[in-house]
Amino acid sequence: MSEKKDDKKKAPEAAAAPGEEAAPSKKSKLLFFVMLAAGAIALIGGSVGATLFLTGYFSAPPVEVKEGAKADGEKGGEGSAEETDASGEVAEGEEKPSAEIPESEKFTATYKPIERDFTLNVPNSRKFVQFKIAYKTFYGEKIAERVTKHQIAIEAAVIATAGQFGEEEMTSLEGRTKLVEALRDAMNDVLIRNEDFGGVDEVMLTHFVFQ
Repeated sequence: MSEKKDDKKKAPEAAAAPGEEAAPSKKSKLLFFVMLAAGAIALIGGSVGATLFLTGYFSAPPVEVKEGAKADGEKGGEGSAEETDASGEVAEGEEKPSAEIPESEKFTATYKPIERDFTLNVPNSRKFVQFKIAYKTFYGEKIAERVTKHQIAIEAAVIATAGQFGEEEMTSLEGRTKLVEALRDAMNDVLIRNEDFGGVDEVMLTHFVFQ
């Protein structure tokens, strides 16, 4: 009877053996899936990294060079946008841009004096003014000859025009600027009436005394 009781006590311990073997089996499967997932992640990461490397993602961005600029240390050479020789002129095969020149600058300026001292009383004043003038033209000796030809008429026009300016105008810079403009117009008026062409570009005061 005692042996049977001993067998009954040992039976539960013998039945526990299969459960102990099942636990390590579950751990092994779990470890297998973890390693499988890690391998898959590593494979995907490596594939993505290789793809980015091959497409140049990790390469330095290209340096942008502006059109016409030369790299450091480069001096001229073939293929440059514009080549010049030692004199600064554009090399053969290149057209040099031309700028439009105003008509008044296509001729050399000629300066001529009026050989007379002008003295006249200032209107509404006890003072008088003395002055000499010269003129500028871009039409050379042609206008100078016409001014000499009509000098008497021009001198009369100068006196008549200057006699219209009062003391305040004679003593101010703005007034004298208006005076020389009026004298220019007076000279051109004489030339136009007699020669059908003016040609006086500017009149200047070369001597001026107000007293």
